[in-house]
Order: sequence, then structure tokens, then C-alpha cells
Amino acid sequence: MKNHILTVALCALGMFAAGCDDFLEELPQSSAASANFYKNDNDVKNAVNACYANLQKSQLYGEFMINMAETRSDNIEDQNPGGNAGRDYNIDKFTAGADNAAITAVWQYSYNTIMRCNAVIQNIGACSVESNKIQYEAEARFLRALMYFNIVRFWGDAPLVLTQITSEQSVNARRDEASKIYDAIVDDLNFAATNLPKSYDKTEMGRATSGAALALLGKVYLTQQKWADCKTTLQRLMSSEFDGVYELLPDVAEVFKMENKLNKEMVFVVHYSKVVVGEGHNFSQYYKNASLLDRALRTAYEDNDARKGLLETISIDKDNTPFVKFYDTFDLTTKNVGYDQPVIRYADVLLMYAEALNEISFDASESSEALKYLNQVRTRSGATAYKAADLNSKDKFREQLMEERRLEFPLECHRWFDLIRTNTAEAAMAKVGLNITKNDYLYPIPKYEMELCPNLTQNPGYSDK
Repeated sequence: MKNHILTVALCALGMFAAGCDDFLEELPQSSAASANFYKNDNDVKNAVNACYANLQKSQLYGEFMINMAETRSDNIEDQNPGGNAGRDYNIDKFTAGADNAAITAVWQYSYNTIMRCNAVIQNIGACSVESNKIQYEAEARFLRALMYFNIVRFWGDAPLVLTQITSEQSVNARRDEASKIYDAIVDDLNFAATNLPKSYDKTEMGRATSGAALALLGKVYLTQQKWADCKTTLQRLMSSEFDGVYELLPDVAEVFKMENKLNKEMVFVVHYSKVVVGEGHNFSQYYKNASLLDRALRTAYEDNDARKGLLETISIDKDNTPFVKFYDTFDLTTKNVGYDQPVIRYADVLLMYAEALNEISFDASESSEALKYLNQVRTRSGATAYKAADLNSKDKFREQLMEERRLEFPLECHRWFDLIRTNTAEAAMAKVGLNITKNDYLYPIPKYEMELCPNLTQNPGYSDK
């Protein structure tokens, strides 16, 4: 059945799968496939929950985001050309075409999530409590911004849809310029940062916060190389305004432990549960086989670096299934992995801030603020602190900071984005034997989308066929 994301999912009827009070669960689609669904505050909250629920799916952070943001990079060596009909192998080797199933799924589910967010925003008037109205719109706009941020980094120019549209209108969709998409992202995140709470009680943990909006906005500015805006945004997040909200945990292993989920280092995560059937993280091959991680990555850690041990495999069930220790949250009964997928950690905030400072004005002194924050992340894992003499130029600091990001965030969907935003993807991939061009920085527009939306154009270097 052809459920095209623009011709069906973005239609004005607002057909979405409404989540229940726990956004880890969803009701069948038929339960909310009515234009009359929005009647009260609880209906709107359920619709917001459905937006979060989409992030969990294998088509997004459950699996395929890993394929597109990590497999594509130098972090992973896919060694199985026959697995999944070559789906992941072709992404790894830069031979994936417009018919690749993972690429198509991420496009479609990203736009499906945007459609759900648009439906919430357009029907926000159903809320009778003003505080609910503001919060639910802000949550929807945060999630919409996150999806568009991924879209514009994966595909560049893309359809920008900020309202519910009819199926007839969606057929005529065209690609909007990336700059216009970035403007919409910034607008959404500023609204979210202004109107979301700093934290929630335990029953609502995992929802977007004002701090998450600021962190994501900082990353947007970093990607655009708007260094001053990035610095100002992240500076606020690191100020007394957020005292007690975020911190770099002293032990990196504690960040990922099940009993310490949603800790103060996790700024925003995709939340999973290993004890509820259907609510676990996909058992990705990259969590099961450390040999798929690039050898240069696995050997780049110092012996006393605690992050090195987290990439070792352990046996977690009666069949001695190997599993990367970083993500040791397997439940034998449900066969679920309960590991929360980080989107932004506080360690990321500190490294982004250090990067912005270095780009604005390199400081060669031992008292360098940029060096201070770089070393905060590096030394908490036991690695040797950098001296100013080690990083004696802006370029050298940038190079080592990028390496630190690679060591700190394996499998957290940052590496490919880091390589393309710093224009270092060609050099990085050459080191693993892959010769790529700037055309490979973007993915192909999915073939199926182009067939149903004839005004869409393909990215350079890819066939329309």
C-alpha cells in the first residue's frame, strides 16, 4: 500500500497515530484518523506524545538514523554486502541509490513526525488551559525543528511544510532552499526555548525542555558557522540560569547505566523501555559486534581512557550474544534493549562551546577557556589533559577537538554531521579507503517521493531512476 509521506501523511485531515499518556506507547492509527479528534487538552497532549513516539521507531532513532549518521562515516566498517539486500553496506560504501530503504524510511518518518507536529500546532486552540497550550505548541515546535535539522543536513534543500496541507497540495511540493529551512528551525527553537520548562517531574521525564531547545539551537548555529550566536546561546545554557539542571557526570560509565537514565548529562534523549514489549531500542548489529566499529576508532583511546572499555563486547544472554558494553541494557524476557539514544548530552554542549570559542579567537595560553572545556570532557574519562603547547594553533585545536568528539560520541549520530559541517569528510573517508566527492555529502532524494511529487529535483551525482 502506497502511503506517501507528502500525499497522505501531511494531508489536512491530520491523520496521525495518537499516543496515550505515556509517550512510549501509541494507539492504532484508526483511533485518531478523524478531523474531529482535537476536543480538549488531553487530546492535544496525546497528539504531542505521538510526535515523540515516532522518534523511537526503527525508521528514525531506533536504527536507521545510526545507518545514515554513523555507518556513512568513518566510525563503522560494514562488512556484509548481502545483509538487508545491501541496504547498510551501500550507505557505508557510498553506493546507495535513491531506492535505498533506510534513506527512504528516514525521509518518510521525518516528514511524518513533522506532519504530526503541524497537526498539534494547528489544533492547539483545543486546549482550555493556557499553560498547556503554550507548552504543547513549544514541544511540537522543538520536535519539528529537530526533524528539519536532520533533513537539511541529510538532503540540503527540501520541502518546508509548516502547516497542514491537502494531499493535492502535497503532490506539488517543491524543494525550499536550505537557508529558508534553517530560518524556520531557528524560529521554532527560539519559541521552544522561551516557552518550555527547564525540567519536569518524574512522570513527565524525557520531554523537551528549554535547555534542550537552547542546546539544539547552539548546534544549529555551529553547523551554520555562526560562531558568535553559538557562543551566546550555549553560554546561557552554561550560566547560573541553569544551575543544578545539567552537569558533566564524573564517571562516563554512569551516563549510560539503566539505573541512571535521564541523568543530568542527558540534555535530550529518545526514551526507551526494555521492560515493555515494543518499547525497546532496536537490537542494532552495531551494538552486537564491536568489530564493525572502525579499527582506528577502537585503537584511538588511551589505555586509561574509560570510554575504551565501554566499546568492548560482553555476553548478555544464554546464547552468549555479544553486545557493546556501552549499551548493556538488554532484558531477557522482552528481548528489548532499554538504552536511551542520546540526541544531545551536556558533554556535547561543552565541546560545541569550546569549538565556537576557538573559531572566534584562538587562545594559545594555558588559561584558554576553550582548552578548559575541551579538557573537562577529555579528562573525566581518565585521558591525559591537553597542554596549550599541544594545541598551538587554531587548526590544531580544531583537529584535536574533532577527534575528541569522535571518541566521546560513538554511535550517537554525530560523526557524519561533524565531518560534513567541517568539510573534512573527503579526507576522513580517504583514510578508510573510500574516495568521495562533495556530491556524497548529501543523500539522494528517495525515488518513491520523486515519482509521486514530480516537482522534486534530485541531488547532484544521483540518478532519478
